Amino acid sequence: MRKTYNAKNPDGELTIINDTLTQIKQSGISITPILVANFLVAVKSKPLILLTGAMESAKEILVKCFSTILTLGNYYQYQTMMGHPWWASNTPKVVTYTRAQARLNTLKIESIIEEASLPKNRDRYFIAEMINISPGELEGYFSETAFQLKHKELMRLPTSHFSEPIPFPSNLTIIGTIDTIKFNWLDRDLLSQATIINCSQLKPISGLGFGNLSSNHYNDKVLLQSSIRDPQQAFWKLSKILIGFPSGLLPFLQVKQVLQEIRSVRFGNSFFEGIVYLANSWSYTGEGLYDQDLRVNLHIALDLAISQSLLLPHLEKIIKSINLQKKLHKILDSEFPLATTYLNQLNQI
Repeated sequence: MRKTYNAKNPDGELTIINDTLTQIKQSGISITPILVANFLVAVKSKPLILLTGAMESAKEILVKCFSTILTLGNYYQYQTMMGHPWWASNTPKVVTYTRAQARLNTLKIESIIEEASLPKNRDRYFIAEMINISPGELEGYFSETAFQLKHKELMRLPTSHFSEPIPFPSNLTIIGTIDTIKFNWLDRDLLSQATIINCSQLKPISGLGFGNLSSNHYNDKVLLQSSIRDPQQAFWKLSKILIGFPSGLLPFLQVKQVLQEIRSVRFGNSFFEGIVYLANSWSYTGEGLYDQDLRVNLHIALDLAISQSLLLPHLEKIIKSINLQKKLHKILDSEFPLATTYLNQLNQI
């Protein structure tokens, strides 16, 4: 059940979720509140997001509605760009057009980084979206960027090298959409800084156009104030929220323990990334972003954190071990539908 809040003092993050949900439905798209909330939590948790799904899935509508609600349609805060010039694939100048598109995209990203870094804009949120990227953009703008963001700064972008490191602003998210339902392109660097969200369930249900923008003003401070990316802060927040529910994280820890049985699995930061995601599943004021009930909100957040932070980075190892799959099913079956779906679809992935 979606949270019903006091209209005189609404929770800002729940307002963003509910208004984004309304905006998407007005656009003629079928969507669940969980997918919108997952997108918001992803924005809070990591600097990069990749939305996957078949070509007909409405990935771009989700980004457009969320970003427009968040920024009130300020175009300098929300920049979109074509990821790859697919239209040029049958032309004799495909290489020339691809390089030109890359130069344009890099220029736009450099500009939005500069804008987001200005002192006057520190309380504003910025989003750069690359639509329908190819493997080339995935590598150059996401995997290589993710590797650099381990140090929270950039030295290069495709077609551009900087003379000195540029700090990556915490009030900027770079989003890419990919027309695929497979995950054989993942790498450890990418997953350390990017949340992968499957948008296959986003489907048009009518021919409606983009809905009217809400007239309410949302302060970008809502998202910036609530965002946690430090594991210690995440543990502290969870300890306060789950003070009366000490066994709440047990399924997450059980899955981690099972995966650690594989000697070749190196967890790196995936465990801490999951903890950060869980902490961001509650608003700054302590409201559950998936459900008003603490246990239900935790259960949904655990399902998503297990899938996105623990299972996804280790899919290749899980596929090769039937015994491991059985142990994971024993923990997840009947309790965590999304994580169970991941396991059931391993052969397709």
